[in-house]
Amino acid sequence: MLIVFEGIDGSGKTTQAELLSKRLNGEGVLNAIMREPGGTPLGEGIREILLHRSDMKISRITEFLLFSASRAQLTEEKILPLLNSGVVVIVDRFFYSSIAYQGFGRGIPVSEIESVNHFATQNVIPDVVFLFELDIESALERRSLSGKAADRIEKGEMEFFQRVIDGFAYCAEQEPNRFVTVDGREPIDVLSEEIFQNVMNRIKKVKENGP
Repeated sequence: MLIVFEGIDGSGKTTQAELLSKRLNGEGVLNAIMREPGGTPLGEGIREILLHRSDMKISRITEFLLFSASRAQLTEEKILPLLNSGVVVIVDRFFYSSIAYQGFGRGIPVSEIESVNHFATQNVIPDVVFLFELDIESALERRSLSGKAADRIEKGEMEFFQRVIDGFAYCAEQEPNRFVTVDGREPIDVLSEEIFQNVMNRIKKVKENGP
C-alpha cells in the first residue's frame, strides 16, 4: 500500500506522516516513511540544491525536472522494491506536489507535468492521498512560531501559494476516490486518530479481499 501526504508547507502533513508510521509500528504493520525531494542519497543531494542553494539560479523547468529526477530515483530505489515486498510505504509529498507547485504555481502546463510524472514513477499510483487543507496565513504563522527558516520554495509570494492551494484542490477534484481531504486546523491527536483509522480500515479490506 502506498500512502501519500500532500499540502502546503506548514499544513501539518509531515507531523502526521511520522505519527502514522509510529502508530503502524505499534500495530506490527511493517512500514517505511520517506520524503520528497529526498529519500535516497541522490535525492537528498537534489533536495539541497532545490531548497537551500539560493546562490543558484534555477529556472522553473529545471526545478520541475530536478524534482522529477529525485522522484524517479526514489521510486526505483525505494518505493517499488518495498511495495513488492509487502511493506506499507508512506511518502511525504509525491507527484501531486509538482502539479500544484510547478504546474499551478509556476505555470508549467499540467499535461506536461503529468506525462513526466507517469514516466518518472513508472506509473505507480498511490492507494490513498491525505490532502491537508490550511489557509496561507495559518501556515505562515506556524512556520514563524517553529523558528524554521524558509527554504527557497517557501519564500514564494502569497499569490504563488494561493495558486498552489488551487492546484491541490484540482488534484483532489480529478481523483475524488483516491483523495481524503483533512482539516489542517484540527488538533494533532484528532487528525492522527482520523488518519490512522482510515488506513487501518484499508489494510483490513486488503487482507479480507486481497490486493
